[in-house]
Amino acid sequence: MIGVYVLWHDPDAALSRSVAFASALRTGFSSARAHLLNGALLCDGYAAPTELPARAPDGSAVLLYGFIENRHAMRAELGVPDEGDAALYAAAWARWGEDADQRLLGEYAVIMVEANGKRVRMARSPIRSPALYFWRDADRLIVTGHAQAIFASGEIERVLDEQKIADTLYLNYREERRGWFKGVARLPRGTRVWATPDGVKETRFFDIENIPPVRFKRDSDYVEAADALFREAVTMALDGFERPAISLSGGLDSQAVAAYTMQVRPDQPLLSFTSVPDPNWTPGDSSTLVDERPHVEALAAMYPQLRPHWVESTGENFTDDQGDIFEASLISPRNPTNLKWIHNVQRGAKGANADVLLTGVMGNATFSYAGNGFLQDMIRNGQWVRAALELWHGGPRRKLFDRTAREAVLPFLPVSTRQALRRRFGSLWSTDLPTWSPIHPEFARDHDVAERAFEMGQDRAFMPPSSVLDFRHATLVDAGNETGDLLYALQRLHGLPNRDPTRYRPLLEFCLAIPPEQYLNRGRKRWLAKRMLVGKVPEMVRNEKRRGLQAADWTARMLPQRQELLAEIEWLSSDPLVKGYLDFDRLRRAVEDMPTDGSSITHEQTQTLKLALSRGLTTARFVRYISGRNDF
Repeated sequence: MIGVYVLWHDPDAALSRSVAFASALRTGFSSARAHLLNGALLCDGYAAPTELPARAPDGSAVLLYGFIENRHAMRAELGVPDEGDAALYAAAWARWGEDADQRLLGEYAVIMVEANGKRVRMARSPIRSPALYFWRDADRLIVTGHAQAIFASGEIERVLDEQKIADTLYLNYREERRGWFKGVARLPRGTRVWATPDGVKETRFFDIENIPPVRFKRDSDYVEAADALFREAVTMALDGFERPAISLSGGLDSQAVAAYTMQVRPDQPLLSFTSVPDPNWTPGDSSTLVDERPHVEALAAMYPQLRPHWVESTGENFTDDQGDIFEASLISPRNPTNLKWIHNVQRGAKGANADVLLTGVMGNATFSYAGNGFLQDMIRNGQWVRAALELWHGGPRRKLFDRTAREAVLPFLPVSTRQALRRRFGSLWSTDLPTWSPIHPEFARDHDVAERAFEMGQDRAFMPPSSVLDFRHATLVDAGNETGDLLYALQRLHGLPNRDPTRYRPLLEFCLAIPPEQYLNRGRKRWLAKRMLVGKVPEMVRNEKRRGLQAADWTARMLPQRQELLAEIEWLSSDPLVKGYLDFDRLRRAVEDMPTDGSSITHEQTQTLKLALSRGLTTARFVRYISGRNDF
């Protein structure tokens, strides 16, 4: 974890903050050290205490957290030795200046202090990267990957931003620049900033709307190009690692990563870790994929080098490990019920001596994109025949009317009309607020959560997207704004690097640049992925139509804890710190009315209990943690 502390008008005085600053950036049990260079304190929590920051030829000091994927090619082009990614960035900066971030691939956050100490530069790679927070006034600038370092000296008060709490309780994560604390800004991904005593100048160097289109003559050309890029992405992800593991499900994305990994390294075993439901749990909905063991076993039958491991979370719940997540990230995670199995997968892989954990989290936005928003673009562009064909082939004929109403009519209606129709013909609302949100109505009104969400393009009704671009913005932004904090918190907690080939930038740019009909073609969704994966994954995986449901067995863990949950709700509802944030009466009724048979729980109860309750209690515990309470 990296950080820079600058006192603009009295640089030497910054030394008095070095112990507190370095302590906040310490990783594990090793003692970090802040070095006074170029008139600023610079600290890398992963570096040895005697290790000085990298330097560019012009004397600029460079800190980098994360990783550069194309390091071998860049070292060869720049003619620099293997001295770490920060030194490589320094050399790239010396050669290309501001264009360095366009040439370097990977996931990183970087801070540079010029030799004269007059300017500080910070940048984050696009798509995914560790977070960078900064706080500045006329006297000082503090830039860090962990917000706690900003408050370490005691000069700046740590105050939660209530607007952030309100927005996130309403699932509005679209304001990437807004951090969790007042006065502390977060640098957006794909952005760089120059900071001086007079202010900051920000420029954006990556935007998905500026990716030039790619067009080939034949459909098969797209498949061949995507296949080559996927192999390249996996090769890059495996670079430097000898014992990979993968978080493996029954879906196309992680199965594709596993298949390509075993093809790239055919003689090497691949450990896989799959979350499976509690054996005593009975599923109530056969339309979703809740047990992915058979799909993984089918992949193992194709690839003898796959070593499956099954991860159960019996008797555990979403409250476990929350204190560690709060401390490591200083955020309240979005979907806490999923974190339980994610922690257990990480522990399983680490316990099996894996040195990297592969995932396929961004596949839905890249190679396995389903064509979301393409139908709406056809209608908007007057391509009526093509739109009609997609609707006709898009599912069972008996659902053609419903499909047409939802995908060809509702997205073009005013928001108020859509909400009125949903309330009239079957709603997920028990009040004017969505059932998946635990926010108190008065707190929601006081902070204009609905209006802000609408202005930022967040659709609380989860209607089909209005366009391909709308879908891509929602997928690549939204919750992804918090992912940098959470992913690297998990890495710090479990000591296991994570790599996701599906978000390799050249692959992502290619997938965004090709025509949408390569993904949605006469009702065939995920058409690119399904052509790429012929013979690579089992047919039961390639043709699976059910949607995977994460943490499907949540009732098996929550039902035995009913009384504990009711006691916590009662306790929190009288706490002045949090009682105004959450609708405790609604949450209490939901727990009291929870059926004893988990298989009979309704969709609305699932929305309230699995989502609203877990989000609400997690937020309340986070607020109490930040306030210094240790009894959550």
